[in-house]
Amino acid sequence: MTSTLLLLSASALASYFIGAIPFSYLIPKLFLDTDVRQHGSGNPGASNVSRVCGKGYGIAALFLDVAKGVFALYLVQQMGGVIALGFLAILGHIANPFFGFSGGKGVATSLGAISYLSPLAGLVFVAVWAAVFLIWNIAGLSSLSAITVVPVSLYFLGEPSMILGTSVGLVFLIYFTHRGNISRLLKGEERTV
Repeated sequence: MTSTLLLLSASALASYFIGAIPFSYLIPKLFLDTDVRQHGSGNPGASNVSRVCGKGYGIAALFLDVAKGVFALYLVQQMGGVIALGFLAILGHIANPFFGFSGGKGVATSLGAISYLSPLAGLVFVAVWAAVFLIWNIAGLSSLSAITVVPVSLYFLGEPSMILGTSVGLVFLIYFTHRGNISRLLKGEERTV
């Protein structure tokens, strides 16, 4: 019992702190001496890095934020923990302990976690994101659309109930982090990339 609890705690902490590595802050700071939190939307996420620093830096931040989600689930699996604990990396990205428990919106790290769990669900996520972005050129709307289809994709792919429940919780979490975007969308004021 004690060893199981220790394993679950270690898996949860490892996942959370992997997610908390602030690549979208570190890349602009190290290469451009720019604190991305002081520019654009003020959000330390890949979309804002792209907007403030250029697409190359944004792509690098996106890749590393996705990698956090992949690595967290991989590590939890290798540790023999409950794989759903890997999704705590997303919480680490959003509620970053190094930034006073604020951070990015969790979309890229969510994509990494989903893609590790089910590459096909990850492809569906990317396809929906890209299709919505090509039509409206709004990253927030693309992210909300893509995350919404995740539980549906995982259901049809036959994922177990624990993963389905986790994915539904993830949808609510990403909607919460995008509450400002949702408000601006409803007012017709949301910014394009």
